[in-house]
Amino acid sequence: MLMAEHIKNNNPKGLVCPFCSLHCDDIVVSTNNEKFTLINTNNVKCSTRIESFNINKRSLFVPRIKNIETTISSALNKTKKEIIKNNEILVLNHGTDMSGIRSILNFASNHNAIIDHVNSKFLHQNIGVVQRTGYMATSLMEVKNRADLIVIFGNDILDKTPRLLDKIFLSSNSLWTKNSKKEIILVGEFSSRTVAKIKKKCSVINIKIKLDLIPEFIKTIDSCKTNKDLKISNNTIIKVNKIVKKAKYMVATWSASDFTKTSNAEIIISSIAKFIVEINNYRRAACLPISGNLGDATSSQVLTWTTGFPSRLKYLNGSFGHDKNSFNGLELIKNKNIELVIHINSLSMNKLELDSKLTNIVIGHPNSKFSSIPDIFIPIGIPGIDHRGIMFRTDNVVSVHLKKIRDIKLPTLKYIFDGLI
Repeated sequence: MLMAEHIKNNNPKGLVCPFCSLHCDDIVVSTNNEKFTLINTNNVKCSTRIESFNINKRSLFVPRIKNIETTISSALNKTKKEIIKNNEILVLNHGTDMSGIRSILNFASNHNAIIDHVNSKFLHQNIGVVQRTGYMATSLMEVKNRADLIVIFGNDILDKTPRLLDKIFLSSNSLWTKNSKKEIILVGEFSSRTVAKIKKKCSVINIKIKLDLIPEFIKTIDSCKTNKDLKISNNTIIKVNKIVKKAKYMVATWSASDFTKTSNAEIIISSIAKFIVEINNYRRAACLPISGNLGDATSSQVLTWTTGFPSRLKYLNGSFGHDKNSFNGLELIKNKNIELVIHINSLSMNKLELDSKLTNIVIGHPNSKFSSIPDIFIPIGIPGIDHRGIMFRTDNVVSVHLKKIRDIKLPTLKYIFDGLI
């Protein structure tokens, strides 16, 4: 069926996507009996991710206590009793919008709770560089319009943000830099399909090295001297060196989660940032770290301008305090140094890892998955799907307004937390 006919026969709605840190606002979906289907993009990864939040036979619409269906009021009353009974409370955020973060803060200030994001370790890896040495960052739009050399470090960054190439790096409507004039260098293991796709629009080189060797790669390119450990030909080193030197606007981009299995992610990120700072002595260059897809940027932004801290904080003695180690949510759970964990999940389709030896309350979307049955489950709507909201883009310079495209009568996270105070 042609797209025009598809729109005519279904109820078309604009979707501002909450499921990726780009938060694309140009997506159109057709809706039929609250089921939505993407109709204006051929990106399979985007379609699969977004449409996975459609309602199915396994969707949970009714609150549950010990896997027995109950009412919202009963679930809230039971949750209140658990809050009173347990001394140490952790609110672990698996992704929500701005109003959700605010409701978490309000709750924490009333119950002396700890707040952390499930991806906060990646946030701290990037922030660590800012705190120690500083770095120069840029925005998505500046990259789109001005960058003539983009160096992508990692293995999965283009899978996590599927439209990064088409919308930003190789956009068809860049104001000043034509795609044919751009250069892209891929550092890491990228598929031949990805390389071929880029090659259709601009010059591309794939430097296939282990991510742990990124600091050595940067030193080698900068000095233009052969390094046997890298197993890169001297001709390639010279070629990359020339590309870097002639670039008018170079951008280095990465996703910290790509470096999870490396020996020291902070050293890798620091080496990239330092390289960019040095290049700015002669010409324009900037960093573009890509945040995670679970509202990471939204969480850190709201927490920072509300409390002064981006994550791992606790309300105590009348104010919020921060401790990178003491308030590390995942470590608290791992070491059983917490009694009650409230998992907030408006966005993740990953299976939530619950420790059955702790009290687990999940406030999540109806398609939430768990490693074990939570003590209490309260279903909520998804921002951008079931209710309006606001989220911050990965570059932290734009906040986008999310829309509502279906009505399945589920409450917002704010409504639930207001009922717990």
